[in-house]
Amino acid sequence: MSKAIQKQAKKRRVLFSKRLSTTDNIKRLAIPTKSLAFLPRFCGGHALELLVRDESGQPWPFVCSIRKTGPYPKPVFQQGWLDFAAAKRLSAGEKIIFYEEEDEIKLFGSIYPCSRYVIEIKK
Repeated sequence: MSKAIQKQAKKRRVLFSKRLSTTDNIKRLAIPTKSLAFLPRFCGGHALELLVRDESGQPWPFVCSIRKTGPYPKPVFQQGWLDFAAAKRLSAGEKIIFYEEEDEIKLFGSIYPCSRYVIEIKK
């Protein structure tokens, strides 16, 4: 690796874990509202795309959306999640763990923070 770009050690934080329901596998994955604090800001919108990596490092684009109106946001993954669930042949009762990996990239003497998202399946 170039001396100009050096990667630092990763820090991993569990954002949520969940036993999957039938609805999670065929319609959408409901995620805990408290997890929103660790995701990028919606900036006035109601959906954002996250690049989530599985245990093998394969990227999956998940769209996280929240309600446009209502007393609470009720976040869900729908687009991208359903492709992932089908490809991994997930079923009700299996557990997923969703992580944020905090990382830093050193570029020409400056350190920049970055986050990555990782999903793990416990069959």
